Amino acid sequence: MQRRYRTIKDLKINESAKAIAFEDSNLACKLTSMGVLPGTRIEMIRTSPFGSAYYVKADGVRLALREEEAASILLEA
Repeated sequence: MQRRYRTIKDLKINESAKAIAFEDSNLACKLTSMGVLPGTRIEMIRTSPFGSAYYVKADGVRLALREEEAASILLEA
């Protein structure tokens, strides 16, 4: 069975997708306070040199997310 969502790790540079939910409820509070809500358009700007962080744009606001934060955001497939 194929999964019906992606995560930020699956995005290529300059690719965007809409956030649909959060996997971790503890991180969901932090992400919503940063402005990442379900329905937010997230665009991959770049990754860190060692791949442990992601620089994204969420509805025009640039954010740096740790790997665990990025993995908890579920995006449309």
